[in-house]
Amino acid sequence: MGYPVGDAGLLRLGELFPTPARVRMPCLLLYGVSGAGKSMLLEKFQRDNNALCERRSGRRPIVTAQMPPVPLVRSLYGEIIRSLDAAVSPTMRLHELECTAIAMLRHAAPRMLVIDEIQHLLCCTTRDQRAALNAIKFLANQLRISIVVAGTHESLHVMRFDPQIASRIEQIELPIWNESDDLRRFIAGYLGLLPVRRAPAAINKQFVEYLLELTDGVTGRVIDVLRRAAGQAIADRTRRVGLDQLQYVGARLPTIIGQRT
Repeated sequence: MGYPVGDAGLLRLGELFPTPARVRMPCLLLYGVSGAGKSMLLEKFQRDNNALCERRSGRRPIVTAQMPPVPLVRSLYGEIIRSLDAAVSPTMRLHELECTAIAMLRHAAPRMLVIDEIQHLLCCTTRDQRAALNAIKFLANQLRISIVVAGTHESLHVMRFDPQIASRIEQIELPIWNESDDLRRFIAGYLGLLPVRRAPAAINKQFVEYLLELTDGVTGRVIDVLRRAAGQAIADRTRRVGLDQLQYVGARLPTIIGQRT
């Protein structure tokens, strides 16, 4: 499927990945509305680069963790340890968690550490936010690896909280779709993956505008609606996805609260 912004994100990740170790490692923030495709993009990049033989030897080119819902420094280190398939004892002290996480990361020898849902930091106090950001900076400095963080637009506020973090992190936004040839190519490409007949003429301006009305231009919702429409095309035996199938889905689509938040 043609997804220019996603392709640009993968390209930049691919450029960061082989960066030689140095004092100030480049880092990246991927952000966008919920459902924009951040997690899927990161999963694809990880699949493409974490070879099975390296995982068997204990090496992982990319380590991926998620910022915990209660984003304290100890819980962040705990998530990193769990992402490396180790257990975390609730009695472990912060210093023990830190030492264990760093030791395991050194053994795994990743070139990149990915932390998803970074906007969870807004759930804690400013002191805890600063501590977590300092921990991320500490890991980048200690291990000399690139760190990629991902989250919603609120992530921008988190990163700007610490000027030293903000100065070393570049930003890539995964925006919502607008009516364009790129979107038409994306629709045609996705439908080409489904067991329906391709009908490019049916993807006209009316079709695209109604699809945007249903989905607010969010990639995940676009894919969900197209999948539902394809299911209806199979059910009604036309095997063609057009405006009729889209309107059938639209009339039965659950309402999403606060689509642009």
